[in-house]
Amino acid sequence: MPTPTHDIPLTLLDPDGGWINAPVHVSELDELPVLLHFFSMASDAHANDFAALKRFLAEFGPRGLKVIGVDVTHSARELRDTNAVEAFAREHGLVYPIAVDDGSMAQAYGVKQTPAWLVFDADRRLRHHFAGKDAVRQVRPVLDRFTQYDTSAGAPAP
Repeated sequence: MPTPTHDIPLTLLDPDGGWINAPVHVSELDELPVLLHFFSMASDAHANDFAALKRFLAEFGPRGLKVIGVDVTHSARELRDTNAVEAFAREHGLVYPIAVDDGSMAQAYGVKQTPAWLVFDADRRLRHHFAGKDAVRQVRPVLDRFTQYDTSAGAPAP
């Protein structure tokens, strides 16, 4: 399903609900492909495809992929106290940055169901938006196209 492209808005990097694990700054995204994974704490880990996400991190992280989770299930209480989101992240082994969305990020990106996978190229342009329980199967080939091997790490010394 083709998706129109647009710049990642800077508001992405300053969610009203705060961050879990570590904040993300604009400079960290320069020239890197980005995967935004919108998920719901109300769904189980299998429905959110966290296992697939961990495989993507292992395979594409060394190739430059930046993964940012976006929690879209929360109450006003969770926006004031992110302990529930932190506990959820620990329980599921989610070690990448997670934005606690007040609803504005999901609305800005047109995310109407979770999980949703948004793939941005190195120029911070949205290239693909996949959503629903079977969407994860479409994500891997796209990540393969938008990441490159880091040849400097394995290059022999002159």
